[in-house]
Amino acid sequence: MRNMALTPRARDLTALLNTGTPKNRNTEKPKERSAGDGGMWVKTSVSLRAETRRRLRTYAAEHDMRIQEVMEDALASYLSRQ
Repeated sequence: MRNMALTPRARDLTALLNTGTPKNRNTEKPKERSAGDGGMWVKTSVSLRAETRRRLRTYAAEHDMRIQEVMEDALASYLSRQ
């Protein structure tokens, strides 16, 4: 099975369709956001239902975000209400 984390982002696909190869693939981790606590990114592992993962990937692609950015925002929002 192909590693879905390596799938090009929407803007990379547009560049691929226009030129044959993406000009600038951003493979860096998202920069720390000033709204956060400035902490370091750490790897973790979670299990999701297949439908939830599909919806997450679709949302991230439609909003030109990485899955980890969507998860970070969603978890921060959820935890701030607790």
